[in-house]
Amino acid sequence: MADGEKVILYVYDLTNGLARSLSPMLLGQQIDAIYHTGVVVGGIEYFFGGGVQRCIAGQTPFGPPLRTVELGVTHLPKDVREELLADLSSRFTPQDYNLTSKNCNHFSSAWTELLTGNPIPDEYVNQAQWILQSPLGQMLLPIMEQMEQRYGNVTAAGFQAPSSGGR
Repeated sequence: MADGEKVILYVYDLTNGLARSLSPMLLGQQIDAIYHTGVVVGGIEYFFGGGVQRCIAGQTPFGPPLRTVELGVTHLPKDVREELLADLSSRFTPQDYNLTSKNCNHFSSAWTELLTGNPIPDEYVNQAQWILQSPLGQMLLPIMEQMEQRYGNVTAAGFQAPSSGGR
């Protein structure tokens, strides 16, 4: 690992193309996707949903990535990365998931910052806040809350049924 290991952001579209076609009408502006991100290092993809998850890169329940973005290189040994991930996992628990303030993109940014010293691009981290601030964003809040419940329960094995919360 003298040269380090590449850190790559895998970017997914949670809408499978619908955001691109419907966003001008619903938001008054074009967005390409509703982003989910995972961070790949050493062939393993790390993401946040029903807690911090890991799987073979590209084998998440989200299908193939829309794009990949090289973020840099980490020189941290695997044992140090595991310690950092354990600490990060205590701050990104399933109960902490929030679509606008503590989602998969926030985890990816925090994890990447630990690995490389730099966060992921802002367009991924703050997308939910930008959508809510759009002219029709508040009307989309119920849809976003449904997405929060669904994506807050995703694991490396797939989507889990939401915990019974009285609904």
